[in-house]
Amino acid sequence: MNAYKQFLTSDLIVSPFGVNKGFSFKQSEWGNNVQIDRFLGTSGSFLTNQTTTGTLSTEYQVLVYNSVKELYYSNFLTQSYGDSPQVGYIIPGANPEGDVLVGSTDSTGRYFNYLQSTLTASRHFPTGSGAEVAAVSVSSKLFGNYIQPYSFIFDYSSSFKAYDDGEGNLYSSASFAWTQSIGIFNQTITASANSIVNSGEIDFVPLITLPSGYTFVSASWASGSANSPFNEISIPTFVSVISASQGISVSSNKLSSNLSIIDFQNNSTPSPSDIYLYFESGSAVITSGSVSANQNVGNIIYPHGMAIFTNQNLPLNNITTLANTTCSFSSSLTIYETQYKCTIRENEFNFSLNPSLISGSTDGTVYGYVTSSYFSPFVTTVGLYDEAQNLLAVGKLAQPLPTTATTDTTILINIDR
Repeated sequence: MNAYKQFLTSDLIVSPFGVNKGFSFKQSEWGNNVQIDRFLGTSGSFLTNQTTTGTLSTEYQVLVYNSVKELYYSNFLTQSYGDSPQVGYIIPGANPEGDVLVGSTDSTGRYFNYLQSTLTASRHFPTGSGAEVAAVSVSSKLFGNYIQPYSFIFDYSSSFKAYDDGEGNLYSSASFAWTQSIGIFNQTITASANSIVNSGEIDFVPLITLPSGYTFVSASWASGSANSPFNEISIPTFVSVISASQGISVSSNKLSSNLSIIDFQNNSTPSPSDIYLYFESGSAVITSGSVSANQNVGNIIYPHGMAIFTNQNLPLNNITTLANTTCSFSSSLTIYETQYKCTIRENEFNFSLNPSLISGSTDGTVYGYVTSSYFSPFVTTVGLYDEAQNLLAVGKLAQPLPTTATTDTTILINIDR
């Protein structure tokens, strides 16, 4: 059986305290259970550019760019230390109709951009044609209230890491130079080699469809060089890959050689067997860039879990797509501990309601020792109830605690939430 006592306001103490936990995730672990995503933002018009970006979710590149600009950089579009606020004021007239507005009503410099420090902020945002930004978004279920300052590291490669300075800025850890070729599109087609007609021809059955607008580059034997019919004449030796530069050409029904470097010979070659045909389209455009050690490369918004790379000398597209990357940070979460002070006064709870104390008589008489002045009930469990006497929580004591008729007894119950 239970005995109840009402809490007073003074019996409850709520204390907040912060906890931190460090995380480090490779890109292969960024899936649904972790939810770290990357987005590429591109300047331009949504009417003409509706290219999408994102791994776990899909967003439009133009809208990502505009959202980042409006949320975090709208005060920093013309000056890295912030645009001067435009101020207007009213000269009162004899009545409201006579009030005169003086100055600019423009909103330049008056946006809230989630500055992460009380120091004078310096932010750089690219506004030119074709400008790009890269955003790394961490799920709030990981970082809690905010990402702990000084804890964020984005590991792009062995040559480049970005770290935060505790003031909302991202810097490169070392000098980093890169080069990449873009503009080349490729396509691979599998052909079934039916027979070696002669030293210069292998037939396909069935016929293949050549990709329109693409140029043949190379062919590879699916099972490697072990039974490949591709023979390098000058050595001679069988190879698994041959290319157009070696006098090889392809049509819908056959692979051909001009016999200058490569011929086709039976090498215990099974029939049919697959040949992979590689085609390319477009022309290569070489892009490159470099950043120096400790150079600003972007910003981090700690309570949003958002790291933004704005430096145009970084391979921003690769930052949002490259697989071999790692994201590390520490979370910060506020937990509230409620302490319930359960005070038993010296004149309270001095008689047990345990039915085992009844002697067995029909009138409810208890055993004699219960009425002794030395008898004291023991507390083993404290339950917390709501106004309707619904049990909400139970606190178990490590060992039974005797009450006393001479002093107050206080039991403290701590619950984290």
